[in-house]
Amino acid sequence: ADVTTLSDRDRTRIRARSMGFVFQAFNLVPTLTAEENVALAAEYAGTSGSPARKAAREALDSVGLAKRACHRPMELSGGEQQRVAIARAIVNKPRVLIADEPTGNLDSTRAAEVLGLLRRFNRDRGQTVVLVTHDAEVGAACDRIVRVRDGLIVGDERVVGR
Repeated sequence: ADVTTLSDRDRTRIRARSMGFVFQAFNLVPTLTAEENVALAAEYAGTSGSPARKAAREALDSVGLAKRACHRPMELSGGEQQRVAIARAIVNKPRVLIADEPTGNLDSTRAAEVLGLLRRFNRDRGQTVVLVTHDAEVGAACDRIVRVRDGLIVGDERVVGR
């Protein structure tokens, strides 16, 4: 389908259902709990009420945060906040997960956890993960590296053995 012919509303709905976004700055709503932050993404995609909360709990469980569902962002560590952001991105089971510098605000231990989660979603769920990073170590953990400079692709390599 040619998405350029769709209305803004229809494009938004497709984006909400087919794509998940993880941001470096987490972008969690500070007044909402972890579960409410994740459920909000389900609601944007058209799921509401009890099904949205159930999906949010499942997504939080998949990132190891089921026991932190009732906590607000300020009560969570940076690594936990990023995992809530990942849960929000996967709650609708998108085909594509776009992660913009997902480890940029994390220490090396938490960064490794986040990269492990993203690899697991790719391997176990077949989700395409597009990871944007300036960190060579993070890039080295990927199966494929596409280098972009000034908006143009300047390199594309597959990493063997992953």
